[in-house]
Order: sequence, then C-alpha cells, then structure tokens
Amino acid sequence: MRYNPPEITLENFKQPPEKVIFNDAFGFADVAWKTFVTLNWPANDGKPLEESALGQAPSAPRVWEFYRTPEEVFLANGEKPLNISKFFTRTLNLDLIEGQGACSRKDFNLAQDNLQKSRNWIKKVIDSDECPDKIPVSHEEENLLLNSIPIVDQQGNYIVIETRLNPNEFQQILDNKWYDADTLAEYNDNNRFQFESTSSTDAPIEIKAAWRVFDENSSAEEKARYYTTKRVLAIPAKQYVCTTGNCITGDPVLEEVEVGLIGFHIAYKIPQQQILTPGYSTPGWVWATFEQVDNLKVDNGPPGLKPTLSNPDCDPNAPNKGNCLPNYPYVEWPFLWRDRAPHAVTKSQDGQIQQQIPTQVVRLSEQRNCRDSNLTSTVKESLKQQNKNWQEAFKKVTPDSVWQYYQLVGTQWLQNPSIVTQTPLLPRDSLISNIRLQQLQPGALFNVSMEAYSQTQVNGDSCGGCHVVAILPSSRDNSQKVMSDFSFLLKRAKSSSNNLSKEVE
Repeated sequence: MRYNPPEITLENFKQPPEKVIFNDAFGFADVAWKTFVTLNWPANDGKPLEESALGQAPSAPRVWEFYRTPEEVFLANGEKPLNISKFFTRTLNLDLIEGQGACSRKDFNLAQDNLQKSRNWIKKVIDSDECPDKIPVSHEEENLLLNSIPIVDQQGNYIVIETRLNPNEFQQILDNKWYDADTLAEYNDNNRFQFESTSSTDAPIEIKAAWRVFDENSSAEEKARYYTTKRVLAIPAKQYVCTTGNCITGDPVLEEVEVGLIGFHIAYKIPQQQILTPGYSTPGWVWATFEQVDNLKVDNGPPGLKPTLSNPDCDPNAPNKGNCLPNYPYVEWPFLWRDRAPHAVTKSQDGQIQQQIPTQVVRLSEQRNCRDSNLTSTVKESLKQQNKNWQEAFKKVTPDSVWQYYQLVGTQWLQNPSIVTQTPLLPRDSLISNIRLQQLQPGALFNVSMEAYSQTQVNGDSCGGCHVVAILPSSRDNSQKVMSDFSFLLKRAKSSSNNLSKEVE
C-alpha cells in the first residue's frame, strides 16, 4: 500500500491522531509519524508556532520540551507539584548510577554487581550465536538492570536520556493526587489503576529522548543533520571530575552542553484503537520509537562522517576482538563525568582518570540469527517506504531540514487493550505472560540509542513487554503487586505520611 504524508502544515498537526484507521503495522506507523511531527513542532510557551512549519524556526524549542519532567511532578514527601500553564526547563538531572532507559530502576549498592552480571549475560548471548529469545534465562538473568548501564558514543561521551510527560498526564496525576504514594496505595486488582484517554486532546503521552553531546570535535556539517539544542546537566558532585582546578563546587554541579537528538521514544494511550471485535474500539497504548539515521551507519553523508554509536572499522572476529563485541558494556565502574571532552571517564584503582571505551552498538533484529524472529519482510518494506516518503516531505518544506535525517524504527501495541481491564481479572503473572506472548504486535522493538544492552530481551519483548511489569510504589509494603497501567513514572511518587517514602526496588 502506497502512503503519502499529508502536507506539513500546522492545521494537519495541531493534535496527535485520535484513532488507528487500520489495526495493523501500517496504521500504527501512520499514527506514529503524525504524533512525532505534532510533538516536534516549533513552539512558544508550549503552543505550536502558527507562522512556522516543522523544519523552520530551528532555534525554537519543540512542543514536547514544554512538558514536565518526572522530577518536577513527583516531589519529596508527596508534595503537590506546581500547576502553572507556562512551564519550561532545560535542566536535566544526570545520575550516571540511575538507569534512564526502560525497565530500569535505581539501586546504588548493586550497580557494580549488576554491571558484571550483565556483562556475563551479554557475553553468553554473543557466544551462543543464537537469537536471545532462544536462550534459556535464569531468574537472576531475568532481573538484570541492563539499562542502568550508560551507553558511550564513539566520541567518548555518555548518551544523555530525558523523560517528559504531557499536560494531560500531568493533570490526571494532579487531579487524582497520584503524586502522593499514599493515594496510589488505595489501588488494587479490584480497583485498578488506569490513565483515562478520551480524545486526542485528552490522552496521556510519555516521551523519552536520547541526546548525544557535541564537543569541539563535532563539525558544523555533522550537527546540521540533528535537531540541536542545549541542556544544563545537574550532575551529582561525587560523579563529577574537575580537571581545571576552578570548577564551581556544589551538589549537584551544573554544566551546560550542546546536544543533538538521536532517539525519540513515544508512549501514547491512543483514545480509539480497533480491537478484535469488529466495530469496537477502546483506548490502548501504542509505543513508537524514532532514531537519527546516522546512529549505526552513514548513508549519503558528508565526507568523513562516522556513525554515532558504531565503529564501522570494528571487527568482532579479530583475534583480540578490539573492543568490538556487539552491545557489550565496556564501561568501567565508577561512571564519572569529566568537565572536558570526552566526558565519559572512570577512575582506576590507583586513582588515575581513564576514558571509557565506546559501546559498539548493533541492531540485533538485523543480525543473521534474529532477522526472521521479528517483523515480516512486508512490514519492513512498508516501514522503509513510509520513512522515505516522510523524509521527502520534510525536504519539500525546507531543503536542509534536520527532520529528513530521522526515521521510524517501528511501533508496538496491544492486540486487545481491554485485556488489562477485563473482569474477572487474570492473575498478575498470567496477565503479564499473556501480554508478552500473545498480545504484543507486530514484533520486538528497541531503540539502540537507549536500549543497546537490553536488546537481549531479558526484560521481555521490548516496549510493552517491559512496561507491563510496571507497578505502583505501594507494592513495596503490599504483598499484592498492583500494575500501574504500563507507566514506570508512578514509582517515583513519595508518601506524604512517610510510610511509603522509598521507591520500588
């Protein structure tokens, strides 16, 4: 089926789509691209600029950059967050110990142990020469926090991850007092937690963005292929290495960096999704993930341009391997940020500062043994054609538009979203198993800029398989684990009575 994107005007992209026209990969890809454009429209005070189109106003912030971060919503002691209409921040908390990807949880004391066990598992996958879904997984391997390990790009800088939630999700959290873990403790499997989604203007959206850090080694020609902006990183002092002797002290240390967008992950509870019963629709989550096209290889780029996350000269079959094992965490503990580039460093046992070794990222679904275990060739070809058509549409708006250098990696959704709300409810473990094995369509999905290590599928079948295990923070002191409607953000809620102040382990 041939697909041409609509004309890229504000009227066509004021709001994300409300429904899926076709309950298949084609229809969800259509929704994903339209949502991507809506969220990345240039904006002022959170509202799309009327006089600009996507590809114009390159210095303007995007719509989604006015969304709140979890740190601004889930405050200490379950306090009520500020409810103000104009909200914008460029400051990100960069905690190199806390995982920023999907299915990650903070656990400082086990970080070193988790790193070594994760290496053992990934080496096991590499040596097996099998697709990971065919390798037996122990309970310990199943609970590895693979995304708690930072990814290092080929210039020797950490990939920076940020999370945002849209005004609708924020308003639901505010109105229902879900920012307080005491309120969340009232939910159980008979009183199920759910985000509401009734229209495109009344639907929750969560964003996860991955950034590469530009430094003096980054050329203007290279940066012209990215949406670039600046972020102020708030780095814990114990993770910061000052080499100039006149660094500003404090905890955290604030450092401004120029960044380029390399990954964009959308979780959108679409209001109307057709399910198996003809003529019937129900709200359901759709996950869509985008990447900058130069992450793993460079096609038609300026001379000398190399991929962000992969070294094309690496040979994993060389006798010494050359630090080229695919998706292997070469980073060493402790993970530290240096005040000059390359920023990703560690400290040896004798106290010497050493650069971290870059991650050699590959897309596992494109490797020989996994190629047939995910998307069909028809879906892949349709996705490839849609990406090409959208990229051409961006060039028509502005020939040098940075958005022509982004691609949809894929989408994922529940075949029957009502399975999470049906009565009588399935036992939690049975529901998770059902979703992972039968409900997720059309196949495994990962974003290599955020989930390079977890492509080994230890945490389930990617997006939905990971998020289905998300539970409310009250579960720590409750033998019954209560699902949080696929959102890991609620685990950040603190207790106003201090009875449930700790995060879920």
